[in-house]
Amino acid sequence: MTNSLDALLRVLSASSSSSASAPAGLGNALFVGSGDSLSACLLAEGAGHRVASAGDVAWTGSLPPRIDALVGVSQSGRTAATVAAVRVAAEHGVRTIAITTDPRSPITAAAGEVRIAPPAAVTETIPVAGFLSLAVTVLSVLDIDLAGGLREVGTRMSAMIPEMTELAARLPPAMPAAISILTLPDMRAAGDFWSLKLIEATGLAVRSVPLEESGHVDYFIGPQPHLAISLIGAFGRARHERLSVALAENGHATLGLRATAAPDGNGRAAELAVAALGAQLAEKAAATWGRPPFRNHEVPMDARHIQIGYGSEG
Repeated sequence: MTNSLDALLRVLSASSSSSASAPAGLGNALFVGSGDSLSACLLAEGAGHRVASAGDVAWTGSLPPRIDALVGVSQSGRTAATVAAVRVAAEHGVRTIAITTDPRSPITAAAGEVRIAPPAAVTETIPVAGFLSLAVTVLSVLDIDLAGGLREVGTRMSAMIPEMTELAARLPPAMPAAISILTLPDMRAAGDFWSLKLIEATGLAVRSVPLEESGHVDYFIGPQPHLAISLIGAFGRARHERLSVALAENGHATLGLRATAAPDGNGRAAELAVAALGAQLAEKAAATWGRPPFRNHEVPMDARHIQIGYGSEG
C-alpha cells in the first residue's frame, strides 16, 4: 500500500525469531504503559492479567489489590508515567519487570528485572515497528510462543494486504466527524492501536469500543457523519455484520476487516498483523481527507512532553 509498509515488511522478514525468556512465577501481574506501549500491554488481558494506563499507578501512588508483579512497558524507557509506576510498585514491595528497547534507559534502572525488546528500526510515516517489537516481547513474558516472532507477523500482514487495500478504497470520500473501532476481546489490542494511529494521522476524535457498546451508543450518534470500523477476529462475525447493517441504516459509514486465522490457529499473530495494518489505513485516510499526519508535523511525534530527560516531570 505504501513505501513505509514495504520497508516494514522487509524489516520483519529479516527479524530473528528469538525472544525474551518468560520470567518464572509471574503470578497475578499488572501491565502498564502509555500510548502504543499500552496497546501492547492489552495482550496480557487474554492471559488473565490486568492492564492499566501507567498514569493510573504513577499519579495515584497506589496499586490494585492482589498484584504480585508490575510489568512496565516503554519503548524508549523514558516515559515518565511508566517509570514512576515501576518505582511505586517497588516502594510497595512488588516485583517489577521492565520491557523496553533501550537497556540504558531510566526504566531499566528502576525495575528489578529487564526484558529487552528486539530492534525493528524502520523509517515510517505512522509508527508501528516499535509497537510490534514491544508486543512480541510482552507475549514472551507471558510465556506465549509466537512461532516465527516478527517474521510470522510480517507473513500474516502480507496475506492481508489485498483485503486491506480494498477496505482503504472504500473509505468515505468526505471526512467523518469521528470514528469508532469496534472489537471483541481477541482484537482489543489491535483496536486500541488503530484508534491511536488514526488520531495521529487525521487529528480526528477516534475511540476503540467493545462491539456490543457500539449497538447501545453509536446508533444514537448523529446527525454528523460517523465512521465505524469493525475488526473481526475468530468470534462474533455475525454480530459484527448485524450491527454494521444497523449503523449503516442510521447513516454511518461502515467498514470491516476480517483476520483469518492460519491453520496453526495463532490468534496473537493475526491480531498483531491487523494492528500493524491499521497504520497503513490511517495513512490512507489522512490522504483521502486532506489531513496530513501530525497536522503536517505542527504537532511533534517524539512525545518529549511525557519523557524523562526532556524537562518533563519524572
